[in-house]
Amino acid sequence: MAAREIKRLDELMDGALTERFNRELHRVLQNVYDPNTEAKAKREIAVKITITPSEQRDAAIFSLAVTSKLAPAVNIAQTVFLDMDDDGRITATERVSQTPGQIDMDGNESPMPRVIKFDNGDS
Repeated sequence: MAAREIKRLDELMDGALTERFNRELHRVLQNVYDPNTEAKAKREIAVKITITPSEQRDAAIFSLAVTSKLAPAVNIAQTVFLDMDDDGRITATERVSQTPGQIDMDGNESPMPRVIKFDNGDS
């Protein structure tokens, strides 16, 4: 039986390194195109091969790990108007960019702002 010589990294472990690298590369590229991440944030792919020889040094375990570091989602902020009525109930209303009900250039109506009402805790 002829030995199969390993001449390239993509032959190591029957192509497992290449397969796992490609999987992580796909994840990184999806993260690059995610509009919720910072465009210029650095992403990483790390390949780690650990070799653990036996006590007799006649064999070794090759362990392969391919990991990626993605850019986190960017923080978002929204202005919220707060109001308290005479009974102590608080209302939080999101600010909208257009006057609610106003028609934009495409003929779409601006939405009403979202409102959260909190009771005063006496219930």
